[in-house]
Amino acid sequence: METVLRVGRILLSLLGLIAVLILLPAMGLGIAGEWQIAFLTFSYFCFFLGTLWRVVRHGKLVERRNDRQIQHLSGQIASVFALFGLLSVHWIALYEFSQNRSVGGVGEQWLGAAAIALILAAILLSQIAIRTIGKFFDRLSIKPDHRLVTHGIYRSIRHPIYTSYILLFVGWCTMLQSPVSFGLLFIVCVVWFGNRITIEEEMLIERFGEEYQSYCKNTKRLFPYLY
Repeated sequence: METVLRVGRILLSLLGLIAVLILLPAMGLGIAGEWQIAFLTFSYFCFFLGTLWRVVRHGKLVERRNDRQIQHLSGQIASVFALFGLLSVHWIALYEFSQNRSVGGVGEQWLGAAAIALILAAILLSQIAIRTIGKFFDRLSIKPDHRLVTHGIYRSIRHPIYTSYILLFVGWCTMLQSPVSFGLLFIVCVVWFGNRITIEEEMLIERFGEEYQSYCKNTKRLFPYLY
């Protein structure tokens, strides 16, 4: 029964998130019937189902107050900035799309195809990473039985779930052809993921020491061969 209630709360939160990010502003702008909006709504729902799988399979997440990022002042500032920044990224893109809807030219078709590829890659990468890391997919905290996951996708990059978020948001901006949102997204990602990755890696070095440092030398943070 507790699991059912947990799942219900997550589904309601997910639907509320999608409504705030996509559906309500799209309805207000008169673009809710566009195929791009339908595709993005469905894609976001699929993307965030990874959290639902994690909770059903491994139990509830750590309390938010125990998230190491929230315990740092810099993390609190970055979190607030990311919240308002990502809302702006989504709403500005919707507005720009409502003002400059595609007329179906070759360039727009290529952008649409690229956006679909990015978003599908984000969903696939997220699901693979979450299932690989299992119960350690959680808020920033160290569990009593915590172990370092270095196999599968984690053999190449250390933070594939963050990579999947970046791909998803870049796909969003590409699909809606919003250069302003692209610029804002870059700033948000630098602040949010930069702060979170720094805190997370300090936490893992504290827990695993040389084992994690050696792992870092042989992997990239977000993108194979790049960074």
